[in-house]
Amino acid sequence: MRQQKKKSQALTKAEHRIAGLQAINPELDLGYGYTVADYRTLTEDLRNKIAAYNQAQIMVNITKSELAQAERTLNNYSEYMLLGVAARYGKDSSEYGMAGGTRKSQRKKRRPAVKKTAISAE
Repeated sequence: MRQQKKKSQALTKAEHRIAGLQAINPELDLGYGYTVADYRTLTEDLRNKIAAYNQAQIMVNITKSELAQAERTLNNYSEYMLLGVAARYGKDSSEYGMAGGTRKSQRKKRRPAVKKTAISAE
């Protein structure tokens, strides 16, 4: 399952506001360090952080897929190894048990369920 890319309403809102402020005055300075240039710098910083986040998310998804594939490969290999031991030594051998299999003689045997019948009183 792929994750959605991160979007920011704050970034979209700020970009629209910058466009309006630049229409007033491209070098607008409202005092106390609030300038259009600093505002643009902050929006660019957020845009870069969102891009880095999305890139990291992509790498996580790729690594997750690779991990799942490696697990499937290892599980298949494990199964083939056990089947190889069974073919060489038999499924009831101690070697089969040492390899992680359940020996035939140690398996629980299923017993058919006994049906209870009501005894009718005459």
